[in-house]
Amino acid sequence: MTKSLLMSFFLTAMTLPIGAFAGETCEDLWFTRNLIMDRAGYCFGSALGQSLFDNGDCLGKSVVLDAASTRLVQELRAREAQFACKVDTSRRSLSLEDGHLRQLLIDLPIADDLESACLGWLGNPVPLYSARSANSARIGYIQADDIIRYAHDPVGNWSYVTVHSPDWQLKTGGWYDHDADPEACAQFAG
Repeated sequence: MTKSLLMSFFLTAMTLPIGAFAGETCEDLWFTRNLIMDRAGYCFGSALGQSLFDNGDCLGKSVVLDAASTRLVQELRAREAQFACKVDTSRRSLSLEDGHLRQLLIDLPIADDLESACLGWLGNPVPLYSARSANSARIGYIQADDIIRYAHDPVGNWSYVTVHSPDWQLKTGGWYDHDADPEACAQFAG
């Protein structure tokens, strides 16, 4: 996909009603909420939950979350209610392209209904992290000419991003520190 086509896509997306992207946003919110539950030992009964998460180490249907995870689940449920989400859990997959990357994260992102992109990274390579800390594991890099997609709430100077090649193929993702490496983009969209 060319940069001009991407720009057109994002400009068109900005004029669509919230419901137009609600399906993708709902899947994202559902995945994040259930990843928290999986990490706490929840045993999934749905086809979707069993397909995406490992029940091999589950503890049961009643799991205890720490205070931070409880707050995050509450925020995710509120967003799901805001978008009137109804994810079909009889399916076996989601359209979420970065689910495998999310499994690597310590700090989980919250999807929003707005998207934007940095089209054509002009700066030096930038590390992406598993958490909102430069002391966490590096799980990817932004490289020259990459497209950086923003579709999650920023937290302070950190944003969870997915990184795509110029032909829009997913390369990697992770937490990006704007203060350490300010954006250097050929164009912006969204």
